[in-house]
Amino acid sequence: MTILFSILLMFTCYLVYKYHNQKQTLENYRNNALEAFSSHEDMKETLRIGLYNRFKRDLEEAKEENPLLFEHFVAEIMSSVRGGNTYVTKSSGDFGIDIEEQTDEGLYLGQVKCYNDMNLVGFGPIAIIHSQMVKQGAVGGYVVTTSDFTSNARNYAEGLDIELINGTQLVELWLEHLETKNEPVTVLSPIPQV
Repeated sequence: MTILFSILLMFTCYLVYKYHNQKQTLENYRNNALEAFSSHEDMKETLRIGLYNRFKRDLEEAKEENPLLFEHFVAEIMSSVRGGNTYVTKSSGDFGIDIEEQTDEGLYLGQVKCYNDMNLVGFGPIAIIHSQMVKQGAVGGYVVTTSDFTSNARNYAEGLDIELINGTQLVELWLEHLETKNEPVTVLSPIPQV
């Protein structure tokens, strides 16, 4: 009986060791993948293009998805990385504001643009954000795009407390969000058949 108990105890210890070893291996794979994504510029570019393709609104295709998915995606990232609480506004009657973010410093207003590389964001969204910042007493704002901004847009935003976040910067914030989220790796085990 003692021998059987000893064998059973050793087998249990072996299984616990293998479980922790496998869990650590999966965690290392995850960390290495995040590191590769965050350090390699080509990978960031691929992710940026992937974001555009994932969230673009294709009027020819009838999508069953929420048309505000990109807004919610950006709001979650901003809340995670910058802190505070975000609220995605309704799609109409929002006076050009897509995201309201309440932080310790005060209210920030955001607008998001899911554009391709050929469609750079001009100064129009920045002017709208600035107008609403004045009207609502916000301390700052941001315009986020999957593409980039025109030089006129960048010049216009100078000194207005409006952050311009292009596609590459959005990917970097997304990766930072994934790191802060740091969800534990779960190991799927087969359910024993009875």
